[in-house]
Amino acid sequence: MNTLTPARERKIATLHAAFHTIEGDGFEVRRAIPSSAFEAIGPFIFLDHFGPIEVRPDEAKGASAHPHAGIETLSLLLEGRMVHQDSLGNISAMGPGEVQWMRAGRGVIHDELPDEILRREGGHLHGVQLWINMPKGAKHIEPAYRHVRAQEIPRLPQGSGTVRLVAGRIGDVAGPVRTSGNAFLVHASLNGGDNLQIDVSNPRELALYVMTGGVAIDEQAIEPGQLARLTPGNTLQVTVKDESELLLVGGDPLDAPVLRHGPFVMNTIAELERAVRDYHAGRMGKI
Repeated sequence: MNTLTPARERKIATLHAAFHTIEGDGFEVRRAIPSSAFEAIGPFIFLDHFGPIEVRPDEAKGASAHPHAGIETLSLLLEGRMVHQDSLGNISAMGPGEVQWMRAGRGVIHDELPDEILRREGGHLHGVQLWINMPKGAKHIEPAYRHVRAQEIPRLPQGSGTVRLVAGRIGDVAGPVRTSGNAFLVHASLNGGDNLQIDVSNPRELALYVMTGGVAIDEQAIEPGQLARLTPGNTLQVTVKDESELLLVGGDPLDAPVLRHGPFVMNTIAELERAVRDYHAGRMGKI
């Protein structure tokens, strides 16, 4: 008897344009998650895309010291160099292709700023920051931080371009970021004329976000700054029209209501009030 699961391709369920907003110390981002149509994609409750931009000398901006609680942040840099500092005592510089993951838990303070050379000389800057919701009952655990080097991120087979598994599992390959909600994150840099075919049987919810370039799924185009929420399935085929940078994000649906107050994300108003009190009382430390 054949016990293999028949291949079922994921298609575009709905298509959404990211909206423009200002973040940090005054830099523009495209925010693809959340939107007026949905709260999250799997455990991902936030996706901000900045750049690609050319910054002139003395004009590079970042995000000065600010708190977080109840979430994990995941930053991926494509161009430029940024420096992370936090109230746990971590200091690290992130370059192209690298990832920084931080579990805020009960509360942490950090900043993310362009490095000295980028501030002084200018240059290219491009990247994304995502927030991963922490599960109910685990929002007050101890904070933690990890800097993931580019060589630690496994590459998946691809004819040309690169496909990197940052979080989640495909077959026997696992991404280096191990976190909650079965988070699934793939970063793909593809050439025009490529066809991406990938096993996406693990994430229950999945979306594709186009940072640059242009692609199509089942002949339906997805342009830069658009996020396609995908139907259930176990395979995905993407036709690449132009040189493109893509993200696949997904995982398990949220396990509890999400209440946001700026950089704090909890399940109840009482938890939010506790986070605000802890921050103002200095219990999240300082840089």
